[in-house]
Amino acid sequence: MKKLALVIMIAAISISCFAGIDEYYSFNATTITYAPITGTAISSILQDDELSENIPIGFTFPYGDASVSEIKVSSNGWIGVGTTLTDSNLSNSLISTTWHPVLAPLWDDTSLSGGTAEYLSSGTAPNRVCTIQFGNMHWNYSSDSLFNYQVKLYESGKISFTYGASAGAPNFPSASIGINMAPGGVDWFLSVTPGAIPTVSQTAENANIEEFPASGTVYEFLPVTQSPNDLASLSVTG
Repeated sequence: MKKLALVIMIAAISISCFAGIDEYYSFNATTITYAPITGTAISSILQDDELSENIPIGFTFPYGDASVSEIKVSSNGWIGVGTTLTDSNLSNSLISTTWHPVLAPLWDDTSLSGGTAEYLSSGTAPNRVCTIQFGNMHWNYSSDSLFNYQVKLYESGKISFTYGASAGAPNFPSASIGINMAPGGVDWFLSVTPGAIPTVSQTAENANIEEFPASGTVYEFLPVTQSPNDLASLSVTG
């Protein structure tokens, strides 16, 4: 009985040390000059409420404990890591326990009707980058305003959201910006609050973003170098 209790205690400690998304990613904000790409068109999402076919990244991309080679892109301003998500989902809920893993540069009820979407893999191993570009996005779906931004996936595991030019004000905006991963819920998302000094939280989601980040703004999610699973029970004695 004592041995069983010890095993249970060790298992509990292991779980508590595997705390959340901050074991995998940290956040940084910086600025660059926005540089549009010319890549392969994602014509299937140039409407309202559309989800793309499987899009090749061009290399194996590490995300948490997973490694994926394909993504899906939603006209509602998010990217599904892998191919498991099945619709365009406008709910902008990074805290969801069912809708993950998601990269959300501007998750809201947006539309690419009349806009553009494209992707481009560039560079050489092990430093390749896949850029997904949203051009002239309507925020929200019925607005005449236009917004431009990119998501970059790095072979190293780094993720960046880069914001470009915009025209007009959003119409009834209520967006989320950030990332999430399985199992979802508190501690398994990073939600950004834009501003002069952007902040990020893994416990309180900001799902009411109303202002587009300034052109040249970059939000980076940097892979944590140490292994998140470095605690193991090798034996139990006594």
